[in-house]
Amino acid sequence: MAEAAERLALLEQHVQRAIELIETLRADNARLAEERAALTARVEALTREVATLRQREEALGRLEGEHRRLLQERQQLLGQIEGMLKELSRIEGL
Repeated sequence: MAEAAERLALLEQHVQRAIELIETLRADNARLAEERAALTARVEALTREVATLRQREEALGRLEGEHRRLLQERQQLLGQIEGMLKELSRIEGL
């Protein structure tokens, strides 16, 4: 009978330990679920930020291209004006 009581006490200890482990697991699971939600929100925010930065980069690329085109056009116009001024100077010098 003493052996049965010992076994019962040991079983109760194991059950109590299992209950404690389950409670710990539930608490850890709740904490991890909160962390996951926070990380998911952070990833979504970073994804939106990356998309915005990509759009800005594309716009900047277009602006740089337009700037180069306008500089080239300006150089051509300055060349034409310089040619006209030389021609005008030549005509006035006659």
